[in-house]
Amino acid sequence: MNNIRRERARSLRFVQIVFAVLALLSLTAALAVSTRGTDLGLPEPSTYPISLAFLLVGVIDTVLLYAWEHIFDRIEN
Repeated sequence: MNNIRRERARSLRFVQIVFAVLALLSLTAALAVSTRGTDLGLPEPSTYPISLAFLLVGVIDTVLLYAWEHIFDRIEN
């Protein structure tokens, strides 16, 4: 039983790290596109929607991180 708890904790930690890294990468991409979009070869009108899309992906990723933690808490209790 203790082994299962340890594996669940390890799995939760892995999922938290993956979701957090993906959220940070999305926010970094949003910042890069919004500030340097034209330098990256993007047309000026496209920088706002692309950066907004990356921002929304980062926010949704963070929400999924909290939802995943909530699911794990319900399984543990």
